[in-house]
Amino acid sequence: MGTLHKYWLVMNPYDIEKRVNEMASQGWHLKKFTWIRFTFEQDEPGSYIYRHDELERFGSTYEDEYLDFLKSSGIEQVDRSGNFVFFRKPAHEGPFELYSDKKTKISNLSKKITLLSLILLLNLFFGITGLVSISGGQHTDMLKLLLNSTNILIVMLLVGPILKLMRVRKNLKKELDVFSD
Repeated sequence: MGTLHKYWLVMNPYDIEKRVNEMASQGWHLKKFTWIRFTFEQDEPGSYIYRHDELERFGSTYEDEYLDFLKSSGIEQVDRSGNFVFFRKPAHEGPFELYSDKKTKISNLSKKITLLSLILLLNLFFGITGLVSISGGQHTDMLKLLLNSTNILIVMLLVGPILKLMRVRKNLKKELDVFSD
């Protein structure tokens, strides 16, 4: 049995869930994870289906009841990092869904979008103001240029994930509207 480590930043949990299930279909099953490091062990390809959840009930009695209910339904908790949890169920039992309501999922996505947008705006502000201050002088400080350029690079790297999270949230809102009519 081999072990494999993958490094993915958990910005879009739906993308991470898809990647974990792709790994499982190749025989690499999730054993542990943090917000960036995922540890897989080799086993039978496609033997499990994985789902994620973000527990808003963190530390409450509802959380224990929810986890007990999942366990009694044959759903195994694989690992947990903060409030982000991965579960799995044998694939031969068919696909499964977790019981987080769409409003909670939308709320979690909104929090992520807000945080990432704040990081984007701060980097944009410091990057632009820093570059403007550098361009006014005769002598260019290479360290300041590098740091401010890095801020602008971070902005460019965050735009795609933020837009993708906004699309996921929009689709969940559409589904919520369809089912609530």
